[in-house]
Amino acid sequence: MSTELSGLHAVAACFDLPSPVVKVEVLGNGLINDTYRVITHPLSGVLQRINRAVFPRPAQVMANLRRLHDHWRDWPLPGLQLPRLIPTRTGEDWIEDGAGGCWRMLEYIDGTTLDKVAIPAVAESLGWSLGRFHRLLAELDSTDWHDTLPGFHVTSLYLDALDRARGRRREPVSRELTALLHWIDRQRGWAVGLDRAKAERRLPLRIVHGDPKLDNLLFERASDRPLAWIDLDTVMPGLVHHDVGDCLRSVCRVGEGRFALDTAAAVLRGWYSEAGRFLEREEVRWVPEAIRLLPFELGVRFLTDYLDGNRYFKVTDPEENLRRALEQFELTRDIQRQEASLRALWRSISAAPGK
Repeated sequence: MSTELSGLHAVAACFDLPSPVVKVEVLGNGLINDTYRVITHPLSGVLQRINRAVFPRPAQVMANLRRLHDHWRDWPLPGLQLPRLIPTRTGEDWIEDGAGGCWRMLEYIDGTTLDKVAIPAVAESLGWSLGRFHRLLAELDSTDWHDTLPGFHVTSLYLDALDRARGRRREPVSRELTALLHWIDRQRGWAVGLDRAKAERRLPLRIVHGDPKLDNLLFERASDRPLAWIDLDTVMPGLVHHDVGDCLRSVCRVGEGRFALDTAAAVLRGWYSEAGRFLEREEVRWVPEAIRLLPFELGVRFLTDYLDGNRYFKVTDPEENLRRALEQFELTRDIQRQEASLRALWRSISAAPGK
């Protein structure tokens, strides 16, 4: 890290905390932002440095976050919690340090993340929580929000980036990697289906989480009940399909690239119990496509970063992004093997489709 822990006390002291900082410690293992827990008495905060390489316009990220929190404050839905913004001592939502770092602080919520979801009731409550989040934001006008990551979840652009990375690579490509690239090429037809539907305006843009993977949801320690959605930098206009697909991708992967259909059923039941209140018919129809798309798309992103020298995602060794990509592609293949069952499952859950 470019900033030592000892130097973070001064940054943390710029925020409106009720008492002096006692300790600053690394929090979590996120792949994008640097995150720390700031301990005071009687409360703690989460101090984050926004990664400007990923989010080059941090003011837009923070404007969306402020808009989200103001809306949640004015229209709270029971059972849904978000970490509140802690302002600076001068009333701002974020600060810049002298080295160009952008810092913000959020309320620390004392919950826990889960490595896996093995109990159907927990999976269903997780899906319900995501549906609740979507329902909270369903009536907002997406044109008032910033697109903080242009091209995010535009699969055709990720495939274009992969092609460019292939063209730039000078090292020899192994036989296994060549076969993998040929397999990716064969998936391109269906993989851009959501892109086309979005471009043709068959699907409405809504405000979405953008990254609702399992470790971005806090659970109560005693009950495993969903408590709060975190990592909200990607809350912006998008398709609910990408949120649902990404959630299932992270929750339903078991063993070596297997997709747990029973867990997916529980998540989808919970999500649709809330989302079915506002979804349009065409949105309902496209849900199965998103479920197989998201692991494929993430695999493409990991593989591209691997071919480009691991510039985007944090890695512990040069081959980590390749291993990540292979895991996502194995999950994609298993979803494809179960596609008929998945579509039948979704038809039974959404038997009374949206409005």
